[in-house]
Amino acid sequence: MISASGLACGPARAAALLVLASLAPACIAPSVLESSGRAVEPPVAQFAWRAPEIGDFSGLFESISIEGDAAVSLWKVYYHFAPDGSYTGAALVLGGPQPEFQTLSGPWALDGDLLDLGDGQSVRASAAPGHLRLESEGGIAVLRQVAVE
Repeated sequence: MISASGLACGPARAAALLVLASLAPACIAPSVLESSGRAVEPPVAQFAWRAPEIGDFSGLFESISIEGDAAVSLWKVYYHFAPDGSYTGAALVLGGPQPEFQTLSGPWALDGDLLDLGDGQSVRASAAPGHLRLESEGGIAVLRQVAVE
């Protein structure tokens, strides 16, 4: 279901697919930004997570938290979910000489709390007002909905 033909194979592709599959760890340690340098956002633990509904997947989302093995090689993740059942995503991947964006797109489907983004791979999803939590064996990404201006 995913059109991943534009993605490189191997660890870089796996990193770009944070929420699609187990991620291969990279050899670069994650950088941590001090809390004083971050935008004001409620702590992820304070969100009242619930089972997602189709309406929760609408518009542009950006990562505010990436945990687990995925945090080693991912700096930022973006997804745009369209009402027609398609999506596009980009991940800023660390691991080579320079950070680079890896992109993917295709149809998406929701079955209970499983979000299918194609290639037979699903991730566990949950929602809170204006936020999504996507969990795979390789990590957890918390995304916030952002306005497209």
